[in-house]
Amino acid sequence: MIKYLSLFSGIGAFEKALQNLHIPYDLMGYCEIDKYASKAYSLLHNVPESMNLGDITKLDEKSLPDDIDLITYGFPCQDISLAGHQKGLLNEDGSKTRSGLFFDALRIIEHTQPKVAIAENVKNLTAKKFSEQFSIVLNSLDEVGYNNYWQVLNAKDYGTPQNRERVFIISIRKDMDDGSFSFPAPFPLEKRLKDVLEDSVETRYYVDPERVKILIPQMSQEQIENIVRGGENPISDVIKVGSTGTHQKDGVYDPEGISPTLLSSHYKQPIQIIERNR
Repeated sequence: MIKYLSLFSGIGAFEKALQNLHIPYDLMGYCEIDKYASKAYSLLHNVPESMNLGDITKLDEKSLPDDIDLITYGFPCQDISLAGHQKGLLNEDGSKTRSGLFFDALRIIEHTQPKVAIAENVKNLTAKKFSEQFSIVLNSLDEVGYNNYWQVLNAKDYGTPQNRERVFIISIRKDMDDGSFSFPAPFPLEKRLKDVLEDSVETRYYVDPERVKILIPQMSQEQIENIVRGGENPISDVIKVGSTGTHQKDGVYDPEGISPTLLSSHYKQPIQIIERNR
């Protein structure tokens, strides 16, 4: 059984992956500052909230076990994402941005020296604008003893009906690495959006009917076809129109296709939907 430490835990996506892969683990602790996410994590993974190590900037790495096998850390993307401020890891004065909390994860990795550390962040981290910042991430991990393998993966290529591109960095401790690691090959998607949509949805998630009258008639068939994510027959099968309440615009989604990228802010600003009868 692997000894596992979870940083920037959210509601435990990495943990769910381990469970889906039937990899048993002994949780050393999880680290999540959002009280709602922490509560959800506790309920979803059946662990007491007392295991939450809290604010990573205040976490004393010397208090952690020295025999950790795996650390996962999806450090904040707000200052890297296209939807964010794009300040990078550091402010102009050299202080850390929210995305700069990477350095706190690095501090913990350097001290505990897990066999493997896995990071996840938005694809934009690999863009030309952040090439210097991305090099800092990789070089920093190299300096504390890790060989690094990275690749941009899309969730739709690995069984999830969502268009979600993220960069994954697999860091293997140099004394453990035999150079054989490779990322898994994509495989055909079997699930579609319709497989995860709920049959019964609370009315508060629906757009006001008056807005529906404005939104739908103004869309030409060409516009709808340009907006639809996935599906080979977008017009006849369209049933959902969504507004994310963020930088993403109104969209028409085919239940035979896939979802757009879901954002962490959606639990505060839920997607609104319209249902159209076929």
